Amino acid sequence: MKICHVINSLSGGGAETHLLDLVNAQKDHGHIVTVIATGPDKKNMKSLEEEFTNVSDNVLRLYFPRLFNLYSYIKFFKNIKENKYDIVHTHQPRSDFMFFILKSFTDIKTTWIVSIHGKYDTYLEGNIFFDQVRKLSMPLLVKIWGSSNQIICISQEVKKWLTTYKIKSNISVVNYWISKSKLANLEETKEYINIGFMGRVNKNKGIEDLLDVFEDLSKDRYNLFIAGSGKEAYLKKLNERYELKNVNFLGYISNKEEFFSNIDIFVFPSYSEGLGLALLESMSYSKICISRNVAPMNSILNQDSGYLFHNNEELKSIILDCSHLFKEDILSLNKKLSNQYNLLNEKYNKQVLFQKIESIYQDG
Repeated sequence: MKICHVINSLSGGGAETHLLDLVNAQKDHGHIVTVIATGPDKKNMKSLEEEFTNVSDNVLRLYFPRLFNLYSYIKFFKNIKENKYDIVHTHQPRSDFMFFILKSFTDIKTTWIVSIHGKYDTYLEGNIFFDQVRKLSMPLLVKIWGSSNQIICISQEVKKWLTTYKIKSNISVVNYWISKSKLANLEETKEYINIGFMGRVNKNKGIEDLLDVFEDLSKDRYNLFIAGSGKEAYLKKLNERYELKNVNFLGYISNKEEFFSNIDIFVFPSYSEGLGLALLESMSYSKICISRNVAPMNSILNQDSGYLFHNNEELKSIILDCSHLFKEDILSLNKKLSNQYNLLNEKYNKQVLFQKIESIYQDG
């Protein structure tokens, strides 16, 4: 099968990382795979261009500024016409829009699959203008997605959100998978507790709540490690608002194994996610996990495999309880890690989820 994936960039975000795993799996199964990036990579994130080039048959970049560049559409159109793909699979709204324009004004005939990686009108960062533009663009996006052959949502929560817009296309749910997971039992007591967070550093991720709680903790017992990129203006705001003693802003990190090996507790205070890949990754590295009690994170984590909180008071209490268990009852923490490991292998199994995508392609 000849497959073309279209995505906004090749930056190392959640959607791009999942696509790299998918391309790897598709190549292992004998498919011919092209990846088209509609725009440049983000400067504050690692580019995955080399990794995509090594695994796929072809990587093509379009001209910037993507949506409004005629040459991008000409290059895009020529590639699709010449290669006669069986499947064009788009990821993220800008890429969906560009292929929709091509399909609407040309004679392209191919099966079109759309992957929806999040609840796009809920990722609000505090910029009133851009937040409003994001919300106002939803009717257009709904029309675009509705003209595709199949829609893949990355979680039941995203599907539930999408169905409120009454899209008539076939909608399937295929979670991100976790390729590697290990069960590493805790063995030693901790004098210092290292708390970790991974994700974009913005208001939607709940980073201010995490810092509020951390300020209330005893700094001679805790360190906080924040992995992820953020806008300079927002990082400056955080530096001005908080006394950031024992807080380490690591920026974008490419070595996740090193990051997770250095933390004891992973806190994911995000208000809105499509799935919460960082939470799944922290579970795969056998970390004690704490997440905000909202969907879809509360469908991943439960009281048997981790901790859920509603507000800052609960988050602080849970961190203090975990600190006590590291000293007094490490067996109960190891039981949670065992339950995490079993859950990942059952619900986020690569073979099962990849086969779902294969079936969607065949039915498309």
